[in-house]
Parts: sequence; C-alpha cells; structure tokens
Amino acid sequence: MGSNEDHSLRFATPAPQQSSQNFPTENAPSETARTTIEFPPAHPLCQLRNLFCKSEEEPPPLSLCLFPEESRIPLGIVKNISCEIEIMKLSLTHTAEKRLRQVSPDQTQSDADEQVYLYLSCDRMAAWVMLFPPTGSGKALTVPQLQRTLLHRGVIFGIDQLLLRRLPTLENRFFRLFPIAWGLLPTDGADGRILDRFPRTDTAKQAQVKELGQADYVSLHLVQDVKQGDVICEIVPPEPGSSGSTVTGESLPCRDGTPAPIPQGRNTHLSDDGKYLLASQPGHVEFSGRNFQVKPVLEILGNVDHTTGSVNFLGDVHIHGDICRGFTVRAMGNVQVDGVVEASTIEAGENVVVSSGVLGQDQAVIRSHKSVYAKYLEHSNVYARESVQADCIIDCNIFSNGTVTARTGRGAIIGGTVRSSREVSAITVGSKAEKRTAIVLGGQPCENFEHAQILVEMERITCEIEKLKAQPATPQQKSKLAKARLDMNVAQMKLEKLGKDLAAQQPPDPCDDHRRLICDAAYPGTIITINHTSLRIKQIESHCKIGLDNGLVGHIHS
Repeated sequence: MGSNEDHSLRFATPAPQQSSQNFPTENAPSETARTTIEFPPAHPLCQLRNLFCKSEEEPPPLSLCLFPEESRIPLGIVKNISCEIEIMKLSLTHTAEKRLRQVSPDQTQSDADEQVYLYLSCDRMAAWVMLFPPTGSGKALTVPQLQRTLLHRGVIFGIDQLLLRRLPTLENRFFRLFPIAWGLLPTDGADGRILDRFPRTDTAKQAQVKELGQADYVSLHLVQDVKQGDVICEIVPPEPGSSGSTVTGESLPCRDGTPAPIPQGRNTHLSDDGKYLLASQPGHVEFSGRNFQVKPVLEILGNVDHTTGSVNFLGDVHIHGDICRGFTVRAMGNVQVDGVVEASTIEAGENVVVSSGVLGQDQAVIRSHKSVYAKYLEHSNVYARESVQADCIIDCNIFSNGTVTARTGRGAIIGGTVRSSREVSAITVGSKAEKRTAIVLGGQPCENFEHAQILVEMERITCEIEKLKAQPATPQQKSKLAKARLDMNVAQMKLEKLGKDLAAQQPPDPCDDHRRLICDAAYPGTIITINHTSLRIKQIESHCKIGLDNGLVGHIHS
C-alpha cells in the first residue's frame, strides 16, 4: 500500500525515514517483556505506520512497550497488567481502523490533524498516549490541545509535565506509547514496636569460659539488676500511612500502623511522654511471658551466718559472700551466691548460681526449679528440674530432669551418683583410683526422688498417728492428731499426683533417644545404667558415647 507512489498519502512529517531501521519501534526491557504489545505487519496500526514512513522495504512488526526504560512509571502501578494489555490492544485496533479509514488513499479529502490516542487503565492508575501524524495540510498537535484531551478524560493527577511540554516537538513521537500520567499507590503505616533493653529469655544458659578453660558463673547474670527509673524497653509509636490517588484524582485509602502492645507489668510504669517503660522500684527485671515486671531483690553484702540468720524471700536473693554451715536460703526467684556454700540448704523457685562452689560435707542440699550452676560441687545433694552445670562434680548425688554437664575447667565427675533424664557430658568420668561412679540415665529423677521422700514422710506420719492414738484424749492430743491426719492427706494427694505424672511418662522413641553418656575418658569403676540394665567400665575408655544399642547399654556410633 505504501509502495505505490501515486497512491501514497502526504503526511505532514518533519523528515521521511529512509530505511527499516528507522521505523518507530519500542524495544521492551528484558525483565518487562510481558508488558510489551506486539502487532503483526498486517495490523491496521502497522499499515498506518507504513503510510507514514513511505518505505519500500518490508516493515518489521510493531512492538509497543508500556513501561519504556526512560520512563519513570513504576512497574507495579497497574495490578492486572496482562488484562490491561488485552484491552489496550483491542482499543488500539479499533482506533487504528478508524484512523486508517479516515486517511486512506482513496479518500478525496485526506487532510487530517495530528491525533491523540489516550488510554486510561481500568483501575485509573495509569494513562498512556499515542500520537498519529497529521496528513496533507493537517495541523500539528499543541500542548494546550494535549492538556485539554487529558482534562476531558479526567486525568488531573500524576501528569508528567516535562513530557507533556516536550511531546508535541519530539521527532520520533508517532506510533509510540508514552506513559503520560500515573497514580500514587497508598502506603500503609508502620506498626509500633518494642525495643527491649533487657532480654526476654534466659539467653545465657552457658557460662562464659575464661582463658584457662574455667567457667565464669558470674557472667550468667541471671539476676538482671535494675534501678528505680531505669529504662526497661523503648516504645516506638506507630506511623500513619499515606493515602494514594488515581490519575483521575480519586483518593485511595491506606492503613495506619497499629500500636504495639505495651508489656507493662508489676512495678513498672510509662514515662510521661509514653515512649519508655520504666522500673518503679529497684530489683530484678524479668519477662513473665506477657509483660516485664520488676521483682524485688534481697542483697546480702556479706555472709549468711549468725548475723543474718536463715533467709526466706519472695523474690531474688543475691548473696555477695558465703552461706555458712547450717543455714538455709529460700527464694521464689533466683539465688546467686558469689562465695562458697558450705553444709547448708538452698531452695530456689528458679535458678541457683554459686560462683565459687559448694563444699557440702554430705549435708548440703541444693534445690532448683530450673538450673544449678556452680564452680564445683563436692559431697552435696543437688536437685534441678532443667540442668546442672559445674566444672567438677565429686561424690555428689545429682538429680536432674535435663542434662548434667562438666565440660569446663577440670571437667570431671568423680564418685557419687549422677541421675539425668537425658544426657551426661564430661571430660572425664571416674578416676584412676577406680572410684565407684554411677551414671543413671532416664526417667524423671527429681520426681522419683520426691516420690520416695513422700513415702518416707508418710511412714513417719503413720507412726506419729499411732502414738497419738495411744495417748489419753485431751484437747492437745486431739489438736496434734488432727494436724497429723491433715499432713497425711496432703502427702497422699502429692503421692497420687506424682504417681499419675510418672505413669503418664512415655518411653522415648528409639529413633530419638538422647539418653547417653558422652566423655573424653571413662575410668574403671564407672557404671552406666539405663532401663535397669548396666554397663561397667573395666578399662580406660576414650571418646565414649554410651547409650542403648538394641536394648542393651553399650557404645553407640551415631
């Protein structure tokens, strides 16, 4: 059609193109190939372009890119771009057919002004324009005309003003898609958050190891001291969102950030500006699962001895000295002792930390509902529901529902009996003198011991009741008898509960059985017991990993 000079149209164009490489085409970026519309050479739009270019060569297909590289339009501004491409393709086809009929060579009047094609996306988030060249004595497009076209279609927001002013004078402006306007997506506000100044969990489960391989149990910091007015956490307020807009000026709503729940607990308060959670009193900071609370801390600067007496406190206890022989320390929270524990008793609702060590003289009793950490444990009875960790354990009775570890310092377990529900790990177990050292794995050692203790207590109460029954009936006798029977009922309830807990305990899965002894060296005299079957070490064993193997206690290789 464009090859016949007699029937070609006279387009009012600045300069005719001379070769096919000058056909106005768009090269889509490789990462945005799916945003390109391809038109075959026979398409009405291509026919219009061929009339304009007057080339005798076979024209290439026409490729229109919705997001050209030089444009500032964001790729994600239009949601369903594949659907938009199909609609735009149909719209361009209809417009090109109409324009082609208007400027076809057989028309007696072929003067046509430069035409603007404007496409507005279905979601009104973007607008593109395409210019068709004037024909004959048709007039070129002006900036005011282009502005009126946009205004007529309601495009008033996000207009590329620079492109708007330059577009009517661009040389290669015809048969191209130009993003002329794009909307603004709404931005949701950032939610408020909490910046903690104290950890919410016990992050320091292992003591730091010093240069000589000894553990520094002071570094555990299980008592997190705080002063009145200290900042516990910072409260970052939420940020408002910013609303968006379509190119037609319609507002797009946003979501404002939501405030973070404030973890305010007992003995804490907010600062006047609401930005900080502060301690209302000195004490120990603890996260209870939902909020921070400040628990009271009893600090004893010296020893627990005759000057202080035994200690019974509802919070945490920090003793800077020793616990002397014959005294008792009970606390609902942590007990931290910087010095030595002699033949005394410690009962803690949480952790026990003895920075120096325990010289128990076969009379010390350490009970913890969590873990026990000590420099050394000698001739002591230790009960921990989570774990026991020490540099050295000598002639002790250890009951742990978790693990027992002696891997720092000397790292030795010598003599006594160590009962662990899971794993015992040490550098050496036993001694060259072949001292009897028992390692018992499995079950719930603390509950088993408590069960035995309750039976002993019930036997004692039974004897007391029988003695009271033999005495004459007096008000004092009746009061003592009633109290003894009440103690018996309480003991029976405890026994029933422990019995149910022990009965409900399931044996470990053989594929997930962590009951084992791990040590670098095990000496003769060491006995390992699992499920009432035992293995006696008869010669020095190196790099041991001993557990159940086909139902028998032996070396395992997994």
